[in-house]
Amino acid sequence: MRIDDLTIMVTGASSGIGRETAVRLARRGARVVAVARSGDALKVLAASQPGIIPMVADLTDEAQRAALIDSAGPLDVLVNNAGIGWIGLVEDMAPADVRQLFELNVLALIDLTQRALPGMLERRRGVIVNVASAASWVSIPPLTVYSSTKFAVQGFSEGLRRELVGRGVSVATINPGPVDTRFAARALIENRPTDQMDDHKMPGVPVAWAARAVVRAIERRRVPGYATIAVPRAMGLARLGALPGLRYTTDAFALASRRFGLRGA
Repeated sequence: MRIDDLTIMVTGASSGIGRETAVRLARRGARVVAVARSGDALKVLAASQPGIIPMVADLTDEAQRAALIDSAGPLDVLVNNAGIGWIGLVEDMAPADVRQLFELNVLALIDLTQRALPGMLERRRGVIVNVASAASWVSIPPLTVYSSTKFAVQGFSEGLRRELVGRGVSVATINPGPVDTRFAARALIENRPTDQMDDHKMPGVPVAWAARAVVRAIERRRVPGYATIAVPRAMGLARLGALPGLRYTTDAFALASRRFGLRGA
């Protein structure tokens, strides 16, 4: 699919993978609807790159999600990138933290997809790109609840992809391992929105790698191998953690984590 002249919505666009993706798509000639909670960060983004239309929305609010899709108009591509993390053990999580993770990481993603999909199906043209995680395939402490949200995203995406076969709309997931953004550090320090974090980072692959994967998923939507893109590609080996014979490896990692006192924020 040619990217120029497409209307593409990118959520979580104020920083990290979302920001880099929005810039790359706009440079390719797309009309990019960039969504985040921070209006100031979006203004800076829009000023830095022509073709980006900033839209402020709290995606945990259903009414704001509905207004967002109505305001954006017909979409050719929806990139569901917005999400939050939480690093810690299950017993340390407040019920409100669990609900917040699922509201943004899963329910908002599904709701936006449901709202954008009818127009795509009517035009028999569209792409849904869901930014999942390597944690969609194997869950290890201290990411148990976060991983469960990404398992949900992966399962939803795979089922939706099969629903849409032959109907003109494709579905892809991007599954990064650690990425050099503020995401993981924010999850470890405290549960703040990505666009309100300071400059703390944790090591990982360059954010450009994940953004390039999103672009490839849009361009090559019908090419085998581009429905699920691990970042880096070698991270796809994480899927082996679900095999019975290799579960002992992840169990050993869990024991090592407890031994070194790995606990939640």
